[in-house]
Amino acid sequence: MLIRIVLPLLLLLTSCESVLYPRIEPEMWSSYVRLQDLKKGMSKSEVLGIMGPPRTKEEGTYARGSYSFFFYQTHSMDYDGSETVRGGFTPLVFQGDTLVGIGRRAYRMAVDRPDAGGMQYFPWELGK
Repeated sequence: MLIRIVLPLLLLLTSCESVLYPRIEPEMWSSYVRLQDLKKGMSKSEVLGIMGPPRTKEEGTYARGSYSFFFYQTHSMDYDGSETVRGGFTPLVFQGDTLVGIGRRAYRMAVDRPDAGGMQYFPWELGK
């Protein structure tokens, strides 16, 4: 009788934990912590030495020039105020071989995409 009550409660509690708390995986946490060691001006090889290979890479030419993007998963999802894109990935923005920005704002600025409100980030730099 006790097992009939305790077993369903244990199953319910373990399933609730995954709903109440976001997924935290060691790889995401490790990537998030290593981001703190990056500085603008680093080369791609320096960044790769700290971060390891990115989950995804992209390259493109936009109004402000040619960029490369490395994406590292640092969160389980995007949320308001985060620096992530595409479901928890933090973009690293390179122009040539140089790291020029980290996060959603730097990414959107490089690709000239407005934020959700329609306003450009750092509008004073649009003329550069």
